[in-house]
Amino acid sequence: MKTDTPTIFHLLRNRLRFLVPIYQRHYVWKREKQWEPFWKDVLTKAIDRLENRGNRFNHFMGSIVLDQQSRPSAREVPSYQVIDGQQRLTTLQLFLAATLDNAKQFELDDSADRIKEYLFNSQQKLMKNPDVEKFKVWPTKHDRNLFQDILTLSREELRKKYNQHYYKNRDQIYWYSTVPNLLSAYGFFYESIRQTIMTKDLDYEFAESTYKENSEKPKLEEITKEHARERLNAIWETLVEEFKVVEITLEDGDDAQVIFETLNERGEPLLAADLVRNHIFHRAINSGEDAEKLFSEYWKPFEGTFWSETERQGRYHKARIELFLAHFISGRIAHEVRLSKLFKEYKAFLRNVSNNTKTGYSKVEDEIKDLVNYGNIYRTMLERSEDNVLGFFTSKLYSWDITTVYPLVLRLWALDTLSGQDKKACLKLILSFVVRRGICNLPTRSYQGLFISVVHHLEEKGWSVNNLSKFLASKNSDVDRFPRDDEFDRSWIQNAVYGKIQSQRLQFVLKSIERFKRSNLQETDQLSAELTLEHVLPQEWQKHWPLGNGIEYTIEDFEQATKLIQARLAEEDDTAIGQIIRRQRLLNTFGNLTLLTGPGNSKMSNRPFAEKRIELRKHSVLLLNNEIAECEEWGERQIEERGKKLLCIAKKLWPFPNQFAPSIVED
Repeated sequence: MKTDTPTIFHLLRNRLRFLVPIYQRHYVWKREKQWEPFWKDVLTKAIDRLENRGNRFNHFMGSIVLDQQSRPSAREVPSYQVIDGQQRLTTLQLFLAATLDNAKQFELDDSADRIKEYLFNSQQKLMKNPDVEKFKVWPTKHDRNLFQDILTLSREELRKKYNQHYYKNRDQIYWYSTVPNLLSAYGFFYESIRQTIMTKDLDYEFAESTYKENSEKPKLEEITKEHARERLNAIWETLVEEFKVVEITLEDGDDAQVIFETLNERGEPLLAADLVRNHIFHRAINSGEDAEKLFSEYWKPFEGTFWSETERQGRYHKARIELFLAHFISGRIAHEVRLSKLFKEYKAFLRNVSNNTKTGYSKVEDEIKDLVNYGNIYRTMLERSEDNVLGFFTSKLYSWDITTVYPLVLRLWALDTLSGQDKKACLKLILSFVVRRGICNLPTRSYQGLFISVVHHLEEKGWSVNNLSKFLASKNSDVDRFPRDDEFDRSWIQNAVYGKIQSQRLQFVLKSIERFKRSNLQETDQLSAELTLEHVLPQEWQKHWPLGNGIEYTIEDFEQATKLIQARLAEEDDTAIGQIIRRQRLLNTFGNLTLLTGPGNSKMSNRPFAEKRIELRKHSVLLLNNEIAECEEWGERQIEERGKKLLCIAKKLWPFPNQFAPSIVED
């Protein structure tokens, strides 16, 4: 490697091109973390220059790593590939473009001509492709069109083309996050420079592009050309003469990818996904494959906003692309992946599959196609549309917050050896496993290792519904067993699930039963998103709901029963205290729970059953509530009877493996 510390003057004045590889991430620097600190650095030194302060020191902006391209012909501008530092180079160009447009605004033609030398290469007649080679910096394809427009269009043309990003009736770009970063950066620098020119007293307030209410702001026509020239030249000359970079140029034998992976951007650390992408395309280039074609035809969708959005999975909040890569690796090699070491995990994955002629990739294109295939599956999973089998499955799984099953689901759905019907049966089996364990209140802490072991087992024994059923049914510990009917029955009928299981999961269970009841007899199975849980026998039942069989009780009896329940010493018997304990348990079981809209829930509240019946008949269209309204009274016996009826449906919806049949899969 050769190192140097050129000023911006020496870096950009030469007739050179800096090419950002197509596979690098697009422009991501932001106002608070990068543009404002950079502008304040420039402004501080510009003030020193304007006030003739001596002993001015050079300011270092960070490093730029370059790899010289093959020796050009006489009709080509020499070029370097930017291994690291593209964000910094792009920012410099946007700043100079904003400076150039301010020069034009104040009719400073001499300054404008000089600034252009740092944006565009000269002698276009000697270029093979002048429309491209005239630009000193050539960004990624994602940013290219907008970048060219910022550098070449007039202010009026730029506003007309991107009018949706400008304030109405103002020649100023929004500060909204929806504005593309390139345009937003240019707008920030343009306004900051313009305001610095238009104020009499230099002040750091103008670095924020805002004015104090009482600050003196001259009108545009009051600004003399000499004043504007002095301010503008101080700004851009300060940048090119007093700002330096550490320039590292690779030589023969230097591995550009290894160097790239060890470097860190100044203010926006690289995502592990960025390192993975660069690693993939660097290998494609080295193997002689057409990297630009691979990027455009296959990889480009991964650069969209969908994949950069943050998702929560467990304790992690990560970009979707990173979570996907982790699940992809786990599903492909049946191994747990550490998100904190994702890039290393990906390289280990490549070594793993390359050692297997069955799973290895013969070329990088095959690897990218595999990622795209799994990526499309993962996107379908996250979109959770009920219009397709996979999306409908993940929409039901969503309530249970079990993402550790994703590697298994990805691997399963990518198989071309299983029929669509078998895949659907496997998904139903997985959902039954999750729901039954959830209702039985069994732990989820070991799910990641469990589902990875499922992938490993099926890889060895063969992917089939039967093998999946046998494996899950064979487990017998608290952390991995598939609850059999006896355990499931007890939990459903006897256990107080309200307060022990999250409300959204209880709602999922009751909504699923309501949909099952509707079957083909109703016009629609769509349910309102506003439905909430309601106790038929209310939690505060003492005023309107006497105990059965004429049993009398006192306040002291109720208080004593509550203490026994809290101490886990409660026993149910025929005494008043024993009956209170029984009621307190049953009112939180499935047999006493239903669904209502929020207003309906609050309206019924603790009212007597006779009044609730009337309201249910008048306002509810749910079959769950119609059946309740048919009852003459509501007490412990009705709760237990209803619980058993609901259980029969639940066991059809979420059966134990040995009860699986093709007809059930049709649900």
